[in-house]
Amino acid sequence: MADVGYIAIVVAGFSAYWWRHMRPRWSRPTRSDLFTPEADVALHVATHEATTRGQELSSLHVLYGLLQDETVTAAITTAGGNPDALEDRVLAALAAPVDRSPDSEPWIVGQAAAIAHRAGRQASCTDLWALLGPSHAGRLVEASQLDRGATLFALFHGGREPDVTLADCRDVFIVLRNDHYTTQEFVCSVLRDVFALPEVDASAIMQTTHTTGRAIIGRFTAAAARTRISAARALAHAQAFPLWIGVEPA
Repeated sequence: MADVGYIAIVVAGFSAYWWRHMRPRWSRPTRSDLFTPEADVALHVATHEATTRGQELSSLHVLYGLLQDETVTAAITTAGGNPDALEDRVLAALAAPVDRSPDSEPWIVGQAAAIAHRAGRQASCTDLWALLGPSHAGRLVEASQLDRGATLFALFHGGREPDVTLADCRDVFIVLRNDHYTTQEFVCSVLRDVFALPEVDASAIMQTTHTTGRAIIGRFTAAAARTRISAARALAHAQAFPLWIGVEPA
């Protein structure tokens, strides 16, 4: 029988060697791991602007970085805004002597990374834009008369809301499409309040949209479809949600 003390020494020695030389190495993820290349560039610009001005990184710097991204400026234009005028307002706000400490508003960069990581993806410029809402930058966007939700819609869906001009003589299907930002609770409330669906049916349609990317709410006359889509969009606009709701031929 082997000596127990000797075995213990060998096991302890091997354990120490494994810990120092063979164990899997954990490394802290870098910003490029957490963000898409476009978002990484926008954050680099934001950080550089904050450093140059001797300021703490804030939502205004993030917004400035986003305004250097062509996709973001194109979405702003699609939503009826003027990205150059918005950039001028951002620069004026950054030059003003006001408190922009990170503690005074949500930490947008960390939130975007965490939300995207939980969804198994990298955070994008769209994620950063979506989180501007309650921040100094979000208030500046609203003061600029820019529809933040319409911009988010254009960023995620690639254009304006689909037209619902329909001939009155035909029925259509009303369809929902998934996005990363409209909450499940909001979708269920729209299905209940606008389409008068029972809770169980509203939840089922919401889950189908979430898991498959789209779902049919039901078949309606053209007039009823226009009325209900307009009501649903009005509710989404009020919350700055990029809810895609449109029609398909029946």
